[in-house]
Formats: sequence, C-alpha cells, structure tokens
Amino acid sequence: MNRASWRVRGGAALAVLLAGVAGLVLVRPGVAAAPSRPNILLLVLDDARTGATGVMSKTEDWLRRGGTYLPNTVATTPSCCPSRASLLSGRFTHNHGVNQQDAIGRYDHERTLQHDLKAAGYGTAAVGKLFNRWPLAQRPPGFDRWALTHGGYDGAWFGVEGKSRRVGYSTTFIGEQVNRYLDDFEADDTRPWFMYAGFTAPHSPYTPEDKYAGREFPWDGNPATRETDRRDKPSWVRKYSISFEEGTATRAAQLRTLLSVDDAVESVRQHLSARGELDNTLVMLVSDNGKAWGEHGLPSKFTPYRESVNVPVYLWWPGHVPAREDTRLAALVDVAPTLLAAAGLRPSYELDGRSLLGPARERVLLEYWRDKANGSFPTWASLLSWGRYQYTEYFDGEGRRTEREYYDLAADPWQLTNLLGDRDPANDPALTPLADALAAQRRCAGSGCF
Repeated sequence: MNRASWRVRGGAALAVLLAGVAGLVLVRPGVAAAPSRPNILLLVLDDARTGATGVMSKTEDWLRRGGTYLPNTVATTPSCCPSRASLLSGRFTHNHGVNQQDAIGRYDHERTLQHDLKAAGYGTAAVGKLFNRWPLAQRPPGFDRWALTHGGYDGAWFGVEGKSRRVGYSTTFIGEQVNRYLDDFEADDTRPWFMYAGFTAPHSPYTPEDKYAGREFPWDGNPATRETDRRDKPSWVRKYSISFEEGTATRAAQLRTLLSVDDAVESVRQHLSARGELDNTLVMLVSDNGKAWGEHGLPSKFTPYRESVNVPVYLWWPGHVPAREDTRLAALVDVAPTLLAAAGLRPSYELDGRSLLGPARERVLLEYWRDKANGSFPTWASLLSWGRYQYTEYFDGEGRRTEREYYDLAADPWQLTNLLGDRDPANDPALTPLADALAAQRRCAGSGCF
C-alpha cells in the first residue's frame, strides 16, 4: 500500500477514534471514576504473528468485523517476558529493565497498567501465562485474583490463588477461569474490572486438542521462505537453514492450537453477552511477539525481521471504535496508554508508548538483548518505519557494533536485499543520521521516544 492510501485509511480511523473518546474525563488513579468506565478484557496470545489469527473464525467475526484491526503492530522486543513487561507497562525494555526471560525481578510493578487500574477502583485478575518464571503460588502485584501457568497444553500446572492445580487442556481452562472471575466480579457490580488472559497457544510444543489434531492448512509460503541467496544477510543468519517443509509444519502446528483459542474466546463472548456486559466491555486481543516459519532460513522469534516483530492487534469497544482495518504503525508499548485513556485515567508514571486513541506514529524503536535462554541470537537495535525502511545494528558482548542492515520496505517488504550487504555502495542510505537517531532512541524515555 502506498503512503497516500495509508494516510487516508489511518486518518479516517483516527477521526472516529478521537470522536469516540472526546467525552472521557481524565483522573488520577484513586480518584472517583466516571460511571462510563468500561470493563477491560486483554487477551494475549503467545508467539502468534500477524496473519495467524485468520484461522480463528469466531474471534474474527466478533473482534475484527465488529472492531478495529491493526495488522501493522510490532512487538518492540520480540521475546516473551520482555515483551509482556512492555505490554503491561507501556515502556520500552531499556526503561523497564526486563531484557531477559528470567529478569522479571527487575520489574517495577507500580509502573504498570494493572497497578493504575487497581488504584482507580478496578477489580483485577490475571489468568494463564503472565511472566516467565513468575512463582505460580505468588500473587502478582496489581492483581486481586490470579490463576497462572508457565505454559503447556495437556495436563498443564496452574497456580490458582496459591494452590497448585493440574488441568485438562490449558486453553479450555483459561477460558473457563476467565468466565469464573467474570461471574465473581459481576456479583458485585459496583465497579469495573480488568482481566488479563494469557493463552499459552500457539507457543511450542504446539499440542492440539484431539478434535483439531488432523486439521491441515495448505500454504505456498512467501518470498522470504523461498530466499536462496543470503550472502547479504548478517553472519548469524547464515548459520540457520530451516527448510520450507519445516516452516510449513511449524505453521500448521501453531494454527491447530489457535482453533482451541477461538473456542475459548467465543465462550467468553457468550458469557459476557449472557451477563449483559458486552456493550460495556472493551476487548483487546494481541500477541507478545511473532514467529518465523522458515523465512530467511530462521527458526524462531528474537530477530528484527517482520515475521518476528509483526503481531496482530484487535480493538473492540462498542460505540467508541469503528469496524475497520487501521493500517497505521502501532506498537505493543501503545496498549497500556490506550487502555488507561479508555478508562479515563492519567498514568501515574511516564509512558514511552502512545494511545491508539490519538495521533499515529511514523517510526518506532525495536530492541533485543542476547539471552542464553533463547540460544545464540545476538543483541540488536532497529529503527522501523512501516512501509518505508528498517535500519538495524548488531552488537557483540562488549556493546561494539558488528554488522548492519538496511531494507527499503517500499520496494522490498519481505526484506530480501540488505542494501548494506549487497556490495553496491551506490544504493546505500546516509548512515550517520540513521545511526544517530537509533543511538538516541536506545536511550529515550517518555515524550523523547518516537
């Protein structure tokens, strides 16, 4: 899509969004709330890239056809725990500090969405996967109720408010537990509620329900799965050689698990409807990061490529957001600002993200730190302007820049030709402004972030 058409579609959606929230009263957490504050349901998938959720037909009917779909959203750190920390804080990883899978101990839980909503009178609950290695018997700060797991499908272990419990199929249990907490909150219908529901699908080991085990998903791949010449790519990329067949098998396995998520989400929708709460509930469905299906020969996330960072976002809020596709660039750090704005709250701390109910962004920082839990993927930082360009720097263990990439995304959306690795200096971009901007964004905070 050219930039002109992007501006028309994104701008039209923005006008409706702004009109929908014009009446919000901004208050600090703890101050008596406006009666129109919505319930908030945040549904989080695990490793679902943009496009994967297309198999969730019932969810698509509800959230996409009835709400706003933002396909050009990115995970600013495409790794489970760091990304979830950004999602719930609205802060970049270099500010919240959780740059490793096991680094949740660095997190400031008082600078989070759940903290501010709870302080403003919301009932709060967390179900499913929240943070890697979080002690399941321990209540996560900011949440009144909790039923958490570290992952898995059949026979997964959950910590339900301090008690260990083994469940049948985890996806089904998560949907049922959301409905149980919904009943509890609605029994005392004097305050709104915030529910976080973290599904373990479609993360490995990709165990499907029996009824979906044989489902097939034919696929012809894409230009990046057929990339044969990777001489322009960084040296670490060329160490991997995932085949098209392997990527296709991973894709099918992931999609089978999402069919059960579709069932669970539909059960929650029906429960909200039966309770008469659909019209007063804002629903967002997101994923913590994407997942490669063999593109560029790669096996996983943790990279700056589109398959790793591009995630789906659905925003459904009756009477407030339009039913349409909004193609603006967005980021997971924008989720917390959006939900706080919808609740009529001023955040109690400085946010790096921006509300999706406000002006669009043109560029965004992506960042990742080498993590032994994730294998040999290197540290990197990247500037992305969707549909225009992506500039990436890689670093060694001492913080020295080792390699660079630049992609002209208007001409090369699948990132097949690194203009800094094709041995043709005539097509190289001006590097000093890009390097300076990236260095500044790696230190940014609040309004200083793109």
